[in-house]
Amino acid sequence: MVAFLFSGSFKKQLKFNAFVQELKNVTLTLVPVPDVNTEEPLTTDRNEASGRLPLGFVIPPFPRDLQTRLDKREACHKSSKDRHTIIRVLHEAVIEHTMYPNNAEYVQVVRALIVKYPFPKDLEGNGYHTWHQSLKRKFKAERAPLIHEDEVRRSKEKFGHKRARDSTEAARACCRSVSRVPAVLGEDASSIERHVQVLHMQYEKMTPDTSVVNDCMQRTFAWRRKEIADGMTVEDVLKKYPFLRTPTGLCDEVDRIHPSAVKLYRRWKEGFTGIVPKVVKLVQGKSPLAKMYADARGEMLTEDLPDVDLRAALILLPYIFKEKVDQFVTLGQYDAQSPYPTVQLVETDWKMAFTRNVPVLVKVDGVDLCRGTGVEEGVIAAYCAYFVFDMAYPPYMKNTLSFLQRTLLNITVVGEKPLPVTVTRVINLIY
Repeated sequence: MVAFLFSGSFKKQLKFNAFVQELKNVTLTLVPVPDVNTEEPLTTDRNEASGRLPLGFVIPPFPRDLQTRLDKREACHKSSKDRHTIIRVLHEAVIEHTMYPNNAEYVQVVRALIVKYPFPKDLEGNGYHTWHQSLKRKFKAERAPLIHEDEVRRSKEKFGHKRARDSTEAARACCRSVSRVPAVLGEDASSIERHVQVLHMQYEKMTPDTSVVNDCMQRTFAWRRKEIADGMTVEDVLKKYPFLRTPTGLCDEVDRIHPSAVKLYRRWKEGFTGIVPKVVKLVQGKSPLAKMYADARGEMLTEDLPDVDLRAALILLPYIFKEKVDQFVTLGQYDAQSPYPTVQLVETDWKMAFTRNVPVLVKVDGVDLCRGTGVEEGVIAAYCAYFVFDMAYPPYMKNTLSFLQRTLLNITVVGEKPLPVTVTRVINLIY
């Protein structure tokens, strides 16, 4: 047999025979093993076998420079580079256990991060929403090229590829979801008509009686909300209730819809003034319009700079959310194609728009809504129009308008979804 295995090599045959003799002299000794508590190893074995994250997940160390800044409680989360590094390290730690963490495991990891380092916590929501979404996107991006990996292929075969939502569901309706309008107590069609007549008489006066106007607008409020909910056009609403043609009237109407101890205009003024420096800083270099603002600012007197910065922040705010301002604030008057509120500056030069209170025209659904003076008055009126006429935010301005609503004005609507991750990230940068 040995000769058959090593034919032609006597030396190899001798070596093999010597090796066999050595094995014959080996003796095995069996030593009894003491009983041990097997509960914890069983748990670990189950986790490893099922590819699940262990319950006691520990945040791994980060690269030395980043770890040093985290230990010093520096605002690393405001740097996109550092955020990406943190997500990468977390991804590498989790992928040792599973390529497909479930939602509870994602939450476990990001909550552990926030518990260990509380200062990167989100200022809105549960505190870790942006980290949660970033980690999920990281896993999705890293799994995409691994279609030939067994685990990835099995998961794709199991769950399939879901397309985007049906077009009917994805298409944004122009109408905001409206809560049920309360019954109009003590009013009927004839009494409403009398209040409307009083409003028209006051509107024709050079100096309307504010108390009379507010009283009539309040008495007709529930009736008016029902008319709008039932589909009354913008043009008909303005004809019937002419005080909605003024910026003040629009702000007052929003205060009736969403009552607050502090008037909307005051909340807007105080809230936006506080974030102007950060907004101006974040938009630098993001668009040619930002350069025009910088050039115009350089020519202004020091005492005029706060007003210039305020106008610039209002105009340029959408750029922070990577949204376009040209469909919300425009130069010159024209027939707007969009049904959504637009602010038209009665001026053909952006420099003038930044440095002066130029006249503005607000249009909604092709109808002239109101006129005002200055970018601020126009933007506030256009924003209020969304609530007054029950209009949903357009996709191209959704993040900007949601930021204004939830952060500056503290307006919440029952049934609204949490803020998008993009908005939460900007809030973390600004505040």
